[in-house]
Amino acid sequence: MMKLDNIIIAVSISCVVMVLAYLLFYYKTDAYVINNQADIKHRENITITRLHKVPIILYHNIDGKGSYSISLKKIKNQFELLKKHSIKVISLQTLESHINLHNPFNQKVVSITFDDGYRSMYTKLMPLADSFNLPFTLFVYTDNIYYKSKNNLTWEMVKELQNHNIDIQCHSQSHPDLVKLYNKRTMQSKYELYREIYLSKKILELYLQKPIYYFAFPYGRYTVELTELCRDAGYKRVFSTDYGPNIVIHDNFCLRRHHIKSNYRNEKVLTIAW
Repeated sequence: MMKLDNIIIAVSISCVVMVLAYLLFYYKTDAYVINNQADIKHRENITITRLHKVPIILYHNIDGKGSYSISLKKIKNQFELLKKHSIKVISLQTLESHINLHNPFNQKVVSITFDDGYRSMYTKLMPLADSFNLPFTLFVYTDNIYYKSKNNLTWEMVKELQNHNIDIQCHSQSHPDLVKLYNKRTMQSKYELYREIYLSKKILELYLQKPIYYFAFPYGRYTVELTELCRDAGYKRVFSTDYGPNIVIHDNFCLRRHHIKSNYRNEKVLTIAW
């Protein structure tokens, strides 16, 4: 297997033109998408119901430490509650297609994501994905895979997760605060932004041999300028930790996710999904 350093060098050399374009784009803070006004006015007259709303649930670790780690028993119970109340779990790809078409669902739905890339994703989430037959999305940052630890995933594990209904997407390279990085406005910080947003995408695509379309902001922190940098890098949607459901008739490029904490009662998670 090629070392990550060699991959970074190879990708950087092959993408010199993209780097230059990316740095130039850094200064374009007024590049916003203008929607068709007639279409917007039409959608403003639509009554929003639960079938237009899609909550995205965000987990981190299973049976680990800290306020964002959920016990295996608890997360099983939460998945059982969703099933009992006929709340369908959908993939982010399905959600994206409904947003693109401004198409509501015919039943209550929710999407489920995990961040970072803990070893428990392989040892505990993968069996859950099989037993519940549910689609999950795992946002990983590549340094967490590269630096070997008993708590981290390996590239072999990440590849196997893909075969068990767990879609791998991007969470940056080293998990920095991108807002602080953007505000430095130095040549070094601009290169680091390129590495965190664009190069991490290419590394995942090289290892996994598939397109990477989604980016989750580290710590959920973002600005309009950062979302535009992600759009320019080729992502189809980006994800924050702003609470609230996503409305499928709104052209949101940045989607909200609700962080689930270890002290949440199962009924609270059901309320979020309901």
